[in-house]
Amino acid sequence: MAARLLRLAQGAALGLGAPLGWQLLRWLFDLTPTHPRYELVLDVYMAVGGVLVFAVFGYHLGRKEQRLERLTLVDPLTSLYNRRHFELMLDAEFARHLRDGGDLSLLVLDLDHFKLVNDTWGHQEGDRVLVTLAAILRAGLRTQDVAARVGGEEFAVIMPGVGGAGAMAAAERLRLAVREGTFLVGPGTRIPVRISIGVASTERIVVTGPSDLFRLADDALYRAKGLGRDRVEPAWPEGIEDSLGPC
Repeated sequence: MAARLLRLAQGAALGLGAPLGWQLLRWLFDLTPTHPRYELVLDVYMAVGGVLVFAVFGYHLGRKEQRLERLTLVDPLTSLYNRRHFELMLDAEFARHLRDGGDLSLLVLDLDHFKLVNDTWGHQEGDRVLVTLAAILRAGLRTQDVAARVGGEEFAVIMPGVGGAGAMAAAERLRLAVREGTFLVGPGTRIPVRISIGVASTERIVVTGPSDLFRLADDALYRAKGLGRDRVEPAWPEGIEDSLGPC
């Protein structure tokens, strides 16, 4: 909306150029008005007409710019952020973590046995499952968290200001929300859907950079897969929670 209003204002400003330009021409060439009322009507006509035309043009230009920006940032299927924007946000949040010293956690999650859904119901129904999962993620996260689709059925959540215990708790809430969620395929058939989640946090482990944080969370995700799926696994060794104390 801000882009539309900005372009509208810019268009309106451009529209004022017509009467101002006419006044400049009159001054440069010493043009004498033929009739004062005629000149007044002409100035008003050019001002109103120019402002309206350029304002409408600017508003529509702003809408197109907004749509283009959305295409570069958002996954078209789930309306979550895409991988490109996720990587930019992870870089920015990691830089802020280094600058301010706050905690930063990352969840990487994947649907369990999703290939079976596609093979049984088809890819269109599989897409419906992904859309439902995205809605559950949005509903279960804070406004400052950044959720993104980073692969076919792989998602990630950046959690600024959250330590290891908080990230684990959030991941477990999401896992349970998916278990209890309503996933419909075909003619209203409800199917069970499960997810595995890997968790990495700068509070619990030494992280050299944003790509390292993602790698650690991704490794934890695949460890969760190997341990039976439908579970949350941390990137740090078990038992470290007790030694570090509460977060």
